[in-house]
Amino acid sequence: MNWTKPKPPTEGICFYDHVDCETPLGLIRIEWKSWKESPDYGIDLDGKYIGTEYDLETAKYVAKEFLTIKHRELSELLGL
Repeated sequence: MNWTKPKPPTEGICFYDHVDCETPLGLIRIEWKSWKESPDYGIDLDGKYIGTEYDLETAKYVAKEFLTIKHRELSELLGL
């Protein structure tokens, strides 16, 4: 997966530090409050909540696993 480098809060886009990854199913964004001593990392797909983790690499792994499961489900649905 091709994640962006960490970006600061961007007015009109995201209120928190974040990384993005474009996927065939939509934009996955992981965001966190960098000022916190132990931030949590929220994972969204096109604004829909996927989950929360407690470090960035784990959040990226969870996002990848989410896409893997969706791929499997779509393949079964389409008979591929």
